[in-house]
Parts: sequence; structure tokens; C-alpha cells
Amino acid sequence: MKKWLGLFLLSLITHAAFSQPNISPLLADSLKRTLTEAKEDTNKVLLLVELTRCYTSIDSDVALQYARQAKALANRLDFVKGKIAVGIAEGFILAHTNEYASGLAILIDTRRLAERFGTPQETAVILANIAFIYTMSKDNTKAAEYLEQAKIIQKTHPIADIHLTLGVIYQEMGRLDTALVYLHQAYQTGLKYQLPTYVTSSAYFLGTAYAASGQTDSAMVYYRRTLAWNQKFNIAGVNARAYQGLAKVYKDKNQLDSTLFYGKRAIEENGNHAYHLPTLIEASTLLSQVYEQKNNQREAFHYFKIAMAAKDSLTIQEKNSQIKKLAYEEEEREIRTKRRIEANQAAFQRQLQVYALSGILGVVALLAFILFRNNRQKQKANNLLHRQKEEINRQHEKAEKALIALQATQNQLIQSEKLASLGELTAGIAHEIQNPLNFVNNFSELSIELAKELKVERLKSKEERDEELENELVDDLIQNQEKINLHGKRASSIVKGMLEHSRTSKGERELTDINQLADEYLRIAYHGMKAKNQNFESDYELIPSKNLPKIQVIPQEIGRVLLNLINNAFYAVNVGSDCAAPAGLSAVQNAADVNKPSDGYKYMPKVTVTTTAANSHIEIRITDNGNGMSEATKAKIFQPFFTTKPTGEGTGLGLSLAYDIITKGHGGAMKVESVENEGTTFIVQLLIH
Repeated sequence: MKKWLGLFLLSLITHAAFSQPNISPLLADSLKRTLTEAKEDTNKVLLLVELTRCYTSIDSDVALQYARQAKALANRLDFVKGKIAVGIAEGFILAHTNEYASGLAILIDTRRLAERFGTPQETAVILANIAFIYTMSKDNTKAAEYLEQAKIIQKTHPIADIHLTLGVIYQEMGRLDTALVYLHQAYQTGLKYQLPTYVTSSAYFLGTAYAASGQTDSAMVYYRRTLAWNQKFNIAGVNARAYQGLAKVYKDKNQLDSTLFYGKRAIEENGNHAYHLPTLIEASTLLSQVYEQKNNQREAFHYFKIAMAAKDSLTIQEKNSQIKKLAYEEEEREIRTKRRIEANQAAFQRQLQVYALSGILGVVALLAFILFRNNRQKQKANNLLHRQKEEINRQHEKAEKALIALQATQNQLIQSEKLASLGELTAGIAHEIQNPLNFVNNFSELSIELAKELKVERLKSKEERDEELENELVDDLIQNQEKINLHGKRASSIVKGMLEHSRTSKGERELTDINQLADEYLRIAYHGMKAKNQNFESDYELIPSKNLPKIQVIPQEIGRVLLNLINNAFYAVNVGSDCAAPAGLSAVQNAADVNKPSDGYKYMPKVTVTTTAANSHIEIRITDNGNGMSEATKAKIFQPFFTTKPTGEGTGLGLSLAYDIITKGHGGAMKVESVENEGTTFIVQLLIH
């Protein structure tokens, strides 16, 4: 059903994408009459492309048939301009009917041709449609990359207007403010060049964008403008969608009578066209809900049956479309097989001729070789043995050099990992100590002002002096000095504690409070991440066990392990806050669903460190609610040089070294539990001696 929900979007933006403001069924009938008399030449290719564009907003299956006829003829004639035109048309249809993989493959191939032999306008349209595919596939990063390329061309070639397409894409991405900017530009372009369908399309999408952003009054204005423009240029289904948009707005405003009026108008205007069945489903479902809310069960059931019947029709039509697609693919395979067989037969005939001549030459060469071999065999054997010995020596030298280089590289990577950990520790300490220093500075400045005020008061004559004010100033100064002393000691304590944990390890075990160690490094890791990324936000929590005993460990090494694991957890939730959403939730709504109520979900990143005590060991669990990892990643996570971070952001040694510290250095255990799209937990177990 998702495919059909995108067909209305296809019919609305077809005209803008192909730069054809006056596409109509009458034009399609005229082109079909001309096609019956056309010769098998380049003009017929262009004629088939025009038919494809006409039927794109009328019947996508028929449009694809004409596109594929045009492609076959363009390939036979090697007509590059025709290949570009039909590639854009076919890719556009597939992109807007959820055939993303096929559409993307065609558009990428067409882009290569357009960049070599086409126009910048064609390249801009291709890039916009590739961006649309990535948007609908929830890959907003790739979509933004292609959008930027399209916008660069748009700036230097304004005639290649793609504002409407850009607006629709940004609306799909959920970036409503940006979408409104481009949709308004598209609307003004339509008014300036008197393109009624362009104005109608941009007005409708302005209505949906304003409705999605909660600006219901503006949404109603543009839905009504859509209806007004569509009286001048009758695009099937536009009135139905505009009425449905108004019905949804009134439903949100709890004006149920107006909702019923416009919902019924949507159904009346909808007709029986297959592409507009999603509107019928949405309108009848909305009416059923309103009647149920008004306790009119009879009418509620009536419209519920209409919605169910429309859904059944969509299912049948989608199955028919899939059958047509399979038939076309089978026909394409048969054509390719036939051509391959013909090519193989021709190649076989040529090969037979080559074999005959080669046989004669081979017999002559064989006789010559036999005669020559007897004289040269011994010499060749000696030369071969000598070369093999030299090659063995060279390979041995190369292996020794490679081993030395590998050992040096490993040492450098380990040193880099240690320096990175030290850098993160330093950044965390700097931010941790900044708070008490800020208090010291603030109270010092306040004390200076109080001292100046006290001095002024002391310089007055005895009759003018206010002893009560002086006493208050002195009390304030005493209190400020106590605050300065308190926060100065706190800063000193932080520095002393951090220096204790960062001093060079001699490998000596000490009786250590794991709760205190975990608390310090949790805060250090958080402040270190904030130092690298000012926009980073995450909640964090330490859940300590109250009866946790102190144990004999090397605190510097355990601290290094905790810092690495907590840093990884903060990195995971930072990545998750940019691109992840829990399973079942969509970051971007479908265009046809833009008026549906949001579930209000907001991702809240959090890292939790928990300590517990068992009979024989202490367990530390570092948990994040990031994107999690796959089973394949979990199997390799502790391997040296394996990393899931982008190139340049990780050495792949942090977890490997941490694993060695826990298992080999302290005789403990280290495990990982993770579920994709839910989060990850690293478990460290240390023995109680």
C-alpha cells in the first residue's frame, strides 16, 4: 500500500520535474496518433519520451511501458540524448513509486551520461530525484549530499527550477522551515511564469507543510488557494486532497461538523481513479472516526466499509503492477539471452577460423620448440634454480623489513591510543576543575566590590558612618572568603585525585574503591566529550552498590579501562542522537501521511554505570541506549585494530587493550551485550581477593 500512497505525490510534481506545465490527457491522445505514423528513428524516441511524461501523472504503468519502448529504441540507435531523456523519465517514475533500487540504478547511469553529453538542467533534475530516493529510504545524509549538488547547479542555472522538488524532499526529511522556504519560492516561480499546475502543486504542499508544523490558519489558506487554482487547471485528485487536508485541519481544531463537510467533499471529488484511492481511504477513515466520536455507529460503519473496500482495491492493483513488472523483467531477460546467443554464435564462427589457423601455426611451432628445447633445457634449469634462490632471498629480506615495519606501526598505534586516552583524561579534568575555579573567581570579584564599599563607608565621618552596614559588609566578606576557601580546597582535591590516578603506573596493586573510581571517570569522560563537542548533550548516572568492598587492583589501569568504555558509550549515544530512532519509529513521515498525529517520541541519550558485588567478584556494567551492534560486530569487537568508527577517529586498539588489562592483567572477565537499535552494555568482572 505504501507504493500507492506515493502516487499522488508523483502526479503533483510530475510537471515541475519535467518542466512541462501543460501536460494533459488530450495531449497524450494527440501524441499517440502521431506515434502510429512515426518511423523507427530518433524522433520516435523523443515522441515516446513525451508520451512517458504525459502518462506519468495519469497511469504510471502505461508511462513505464512507453519509457521502456523509448529505451530499447534509443539503445538500438545509440541515441545519447534520447537515453538521457528516457533515463530521467523512467528513473523519476520508479523513484516516486517506491521502486528505489531500480530507480537509483537508472538515475546514476543517466547522471554519468548527462554530465558528459547533457545539460546542467538535466543533471540538476537527476540529482534532485536521487536525493528524493535517499530521503524516502531514510538516508538523510546521502540525500543532503545530492541536494547540495543540485542546489549549486540551481544557483548558476536558474532556468532549471527544482524549488518544488527541494521543498517536498525537505518536508519528507522533517525540516519544515527549510521546506517552507523552497515551497514559497516555487509558488512565486509559478505565479511569475504563469504556470497554473506549478502554482497548484506548490500551494498544496505549502498547506501540508504548514499543517505539519501546527500553523493551521496558514495551512487552510493554502489549501483554499489550491482549490482556487485547480478550477483553472483541472488536475484529477488535487481537489480531493485539498478537501482532505482541510478536513484534517478542522479535525485537529475539533470542529467536527466542518470535518464531516470537507471529508465528504474529498470523497465526492476523488472519483474512482486508482491513484486517488489513498485519498479515499484517508477521507473515509477520518469520517468513520468522527462519526464514531459523535456516537453515530451506522455512519461510522458505512465509511469504515468504504475504506476497507478501497484498501482491497489497492492490494489488487499493487499485485497486478508486480505481475507486469515481472513480465517485463522476463521479457528483458529473454531479449538479452537471445542477443547473447547471437553474439556467441558469431564469435564461435570467428573462433573456428582462428583455431584452424592457430592449429597450423601450432604444429610448426611445436616442431621448432622440440628441436630447440633439447638444446636449451639444461641451461634453463640452471637459470631457473638460480633465479628461484635469488627470489627466496629477496622475499626473506622483504619479510624481515615488513615485520620490523609492522612492529614499529603497532608500537606507534599503541602509543597513539595511550596519548588519546591521556588527552581525553586531561580534557575531562580541565572541565571538572573549571566549576570550583569559576566559584573562586566570582566570589573574589564580589569580595573586591564589598571591600571597596566598606572602605568608602570607613572614610566617612563618624556621624555619617553606618555601623550596621559596615558589619553586614564584613559578614559578607567573611562568608565570601569561606566560599573561596571551600571551592579552592575542592579544586585542590580534584587536582590531587586526578594526579594520583594519572601518575605513571608501576604495576603495583592497591586497595581501591571502585565506586569512587567509576564516579570520577564517568564525570571525566562526560566533560571530555563536552570539550570536543560543545553541542553534545547526554544524561549520565552512576548506580553504585552500597556494600561494595574495596579490592586490590592497579587503579591507573582500571581507570583507563573505565575511561575507554565510558567514552565509547558517550560516542554511541552521540551518534544515536543524530541518526538513530527506536525500531518501528520513522524519522520522516511519508508525504501522504503528513497530516497524521505524531506519537511525540523524542530520543533521550543516556549512559549508566552500575556496580554490584557477588560472592567472588565485583561487576561493573557500562550501558548506553545508542544504536547497538550486530552479532557480526560483537564477534570481532575485542580484536586488535577492529573499529566501527570512521577513518581517523579510532585506532581499533582501545577495547583490545582494555580486554587484555582486565583478563590478563587482573585475571577478570570482560563481555559485551548488545541489541541493534536498543543499546549496548559492556560488563567488567574483577575478582575479590
